[in-house]
Amino acid sequence: MLQEFTTWLLSLVVKVFAALWDFVADAFINILDLLLSAVVGLISLIPLPAFISGGLQSLFSSLDPGILYLITSAGLPLGLGFIGAAYVFKLIRKVVTLFQW
Repeated sequence: MLQEFTTWLLSLVVKVFAALWDFVADAFINILDLLLSAVVGLISLIPLPAFISGGLQSLFSSLDPGILYLITSAGLPLGLGFIGAAYVFKLIRKVVTLFQW
């Protein structure tokens, strides 16, 4: 009878410490969430520069036709397309493999 009581009491103490540990972990996660939300809020307050607001199309359309010809001949649009396709492939691969890669 006494051994059953001490076993029950020990399991109770273990459960209390486990609950306290879970509480501390949840509090840390909540504080981290608040901190990251504040950082995202501060970053969203940074104004977008005027030359970026129109995207690459407005940047390329304002270039001199000679420079635009050289950029096109060098294959910059094709290279940017390949880089974009590589990022899309990487993201799709991560989603398909359930973020294992």
